[in-house]
Amino acid sequence: MVTQLRSQLAARSWLVVAGVAAGLCFMGLWVLAAPGAGASTSGKRVVGAVYTQTNSPAGNSVVVFNRFGDGTLKKRQSVGTGGKGSTQSVGCGPGCPLLDSQNAVVVSKNGKFVFAVNAGSDTVTSFRKTASGLKRVSQVSSGGNMPESLALHGNLLYVLNVSTTNPNATTGNIYGLRIASNGKLSPVGSSRTLANLAPPDRSADPRAIDFKPNGKVIVVTELAAGFASTGPPGRIDTFVVGSNGKAGPAVAHPASDALPFGFAFDNRGHLVVSQIRSPAGNVDGSVSSYKVTDSGGVTSISTKPSGGILPCWVVVSKDSRYAYVVNTGAGHPAPVTRFRLGSGGALTALTKPAASRKGEFVRTDAALSRDSKFLYVLSPKLGPGSASHIDEYRRTANGGLKFVGSTQPGANLGIGATGLAAS
Repeated sequence: MVTQLRSQLAARSWLVVAGVAAGLCFMGLWVLAAPGAGASTSGKRVVGAVYTQTNSPAGNSVVVFNRFGDGTLKKRQSVGTGGKGSTQSVGCGPGCPLLDSQNAVVVSKNGKFVFAVNAGSDTVTSFRKTASGLKRVSQVSSGGNMPESLALHGNLLYVLNVSTTNPNATTGNIYGLRIASNGKLSPVGSSRTLANLAPPDRSADPRAIDFKPNGKVIVVTELAAGFASTGPPGRIDTFVVGSNGKAGPAVAHPASDALPFGFAFDNRGHLVVSQIRSPAGNVDGSVSSYKVTDSGGVTSISTKPSGGILPCWVVVSKDSRYAYVVNTGAGHPAPVTRFRLGSGGALTALTKPAASRKGEFVRTDAALSRDSKFLYVLSPKLGPGSASHIDEYRRTANGGLKFVGSTQPGANLGIGATGLAAS
């Protein structure tokens, strides 16, 4: 992830993955309506589910959690994707067991389908919810190298491949897939290269992809200069989507601050982006909002300090009133900070962030339940302290966060869990 993080992890011999010193990175989790919703366990009603993936190079799996009405989670099942996860030698250093991205797992609005990337196999897997649990439907090519992030709108699924070497000397591409009524995936016939060059250490790889809510534009964040001292500043790429589902060419727009990473849209089409600012992790990052037009234009609205170091993941409440940003921490405090979103997209920083829990070395992906009543934050085991787990928060009337609990160590998320979503 960052220079400071790399040095911290390199000094700890206890971080080893396949014989390689592991680093700190980012992961995601998704919450989806669970099979058997409405059933009860210990007097609690199941109202949804949470999904994450193990990202194991030995064989990737999606881990399913039942979500109860009080916001707590309990592991239900683990289902193989048929593909492999991957380590990543950027961000958190050589051999990092996590994918340095947002949206590695996504779920359809109706909760019927779940999709996950297999970074070690260059594939994408689709799943269908059934009465007996989550079932794998298909595994197809991602159309590039090292898929890390997914964008879903209707029956279109676009995948961001971060290590594809393109003829025009840029790095990374997006690739379109169409979703059949049974969840099977097939190529749209649309592949587009990204806009920027990457330094030799590949630390400038793109980090996230998503659709504007109306489906007319795809957005990708690129670190661009990466963690190297040279290279162009961070960029926000936009791709206009045609009526046939095919994306147009990338157009790069300057970010308001260095190293743009994760992002989310509000329901008015405003884009909220986390920006790491300093790869050394020695200053707070920032959060910016932007207006994105249907023609792919990007205009900055406002920028605020993120309230912590290494801000990487962003979610926006269903009513578009609040944005939540996870500051990764890397051995430092890792608060979830919140911002009020004005009707015009302006950000206002709010007090009383949700502090990291005792024993948490790092926190990564975040996801809101579909009704936005609960926020979930992933804390992987990448340093001293507790095993990989998911923190559970209830949102208050003013957008505040009240800690509910954490998933149990027996959930066996491993150290490479990546991707988070909620329903």
